[in-house]
Amino acid sequence: MIEIDLLGPGPSASLDLAGRLRGRRVGVVGNAFELAPWAEFLAASDVQWWDKHPAAMAFCGAKYAPHRKAGLQQLPGARTNWNSGVLGLAVAVSLGATLVRLHGFDLRGSHFFGPYTNGLRNTAPARREIHQQQFAQWARQNPHVRVVNCTPGSALRCFEFDEQIAA
Repeated sequence: MIEIDLLGPGPSASLDLAGRLRGRRVGVVGNAFELAPWAEFLAASDVQWWDKHPAAMAFCGAKYAPHRKAGLQQLPGARTNWNSGVLGLAVAVSLGATLVRLHGFDLRGSHFFGPYTNGLRNTAPARREIHQQQFAQWARQNPHVRVVNCTPGSALRCFEFDEQIAA
């Protein structure tokens, strides 16, 4: 069994949490690369996010996006409308994961760093509902992958939930 921990940028993410994940196979989503620059991969779906975060291009691990951009890998079959968390799950599975633990996937509208101040828009409630649907669709299409949401208080409920096996 291949296990990968996926660290998202939700308000529950922190340097302490990232430190507890160290030593495991870890992927990061969006700004979570700032907490775990040693992670194996970074996934971010938004073209504008990559443009507004040039430091992400210096990330040492593999960098994934569903669109073409120099320095980024495209995951075969990735949809350009997927949210970054779903892209992160798809990358983990492409690396052989059969168990993915989610951390920092609050889906409650903010980030560990607060709201964006660099011109990017924060996710509106209606868009978060679409993200929930995308995660649920991904789960239905990937029943062979066990996904455990370890995020305390997460609004993401389409996966098994267990705060006890958090980092």
